[in-house]
Amino acid sequence: MKRFFPALALTLAGCAEIGLVPHGVPAPPAPRPALRPARPASATFGSMLIARRKVDGLRAEVFVVAEGKVRGNLLSELKSPEARLTPPVTVVLIRHPTQGAVLFGAGLPEDLGGLGARRLKGSALSPFKRTPGQDIVSRLAARGIKPEDVTTVILPDLAPEWAGRAGAFPNAAIILSSQAWSNPKRRALERDMPDPRAFIPEERLKLQDFSLAPPYGNFDHGIDLFKDGTVILIDLDGGAAGGMGVWVNLDAGSLLLTGPGAFVYDNIFDDALPDRKFVVDISSFMWNARAMKLATEAAPRLVILPAHDLSTLKLSPRPDISLVP
Repeated sequence: MKRFFPALALTLAGCAEIGLVPHGVPAPPAPRPALRPARPASATFGSMLIARRKVDGLRAEVFVVAEGKVRGNLLSELKSPEARLTPPVTVVLIRHPTQGAVLFGAGLPEDLGGLGARRLKGSALSPFKRTPGQDIVSRLAARGIKPEDVTTVILPDLAPEWAGRAGAFPNAAIILSSQAWSNPKRRALERDMPDPRAFIPEERLKLQDFSLAPPYGNFDHGIDLFKDGTVILIDLDGGAAGGMGVWVNLDAGSLLLTGPGAFVYDNIFDDALPDRKFVVDISSFMWNARAMKLATEAAPRLVILPAHDLSTLKLSPRPDISLVP
């Protein structure tokens, strides 16, 4: 027995050295960050949404203009790393009775270049795939809308899947948060990507500063873009540097377009985090996702459309929100 224990110790030590635990076993997940307290919406927030709206007849149309390619766990920790997803790249047309055709997002550049062939740092969905006639200019033309008819393009982020065709609409004001335009973290991500500023005509750029904007519902800052209670820009910094969403008060209820503030349904309703390398600030991302979930309680008819997940349109169908085939 005296000889057995040292031998056993050496055997176990040797096993540990060569790896008794199989290689590739994932490390424990990083601890979830502590969040600051949630912002409650006022007791009258939901009831006042329509009352404060000065224009009726808004409609939203959702276009799929490309697809990405990504492992499931990069978008949500609830999805398998073995899952190979092709998340949609979307552009949303808001038909506004007085402001005309308003776009949320502008889709990928006309020439995909390396975006269609390789994975790029800072782009969770690359490489991208687009079939002929799927670009936003072609999709709008099929609906009778010419590029010069678009009056406003809202860019939730400067990533190419959001900003690539911003310059294709010669009469449109380009709406972007000032934080996105100048944030050094955004510029650091762009080193391996096309310069988004090349897509944007700066003479028509209308930067929005959220730093002094008042709260909107459960969110820290909101800007009423047209001053008529219809289209409210929402500060969703965290998923992307200076990321922005849009709250639209349609006839049958509200619609929240999250932009990079949430990738898929899981991020909001199941508290599931994406891979941390695809968000700028995980604490802010989590806080914003919680604010979105709380907003559904403050505004029960609210539909939330994550950046790359169309399932909520099927779960909560509405006559004023359509997915264009």
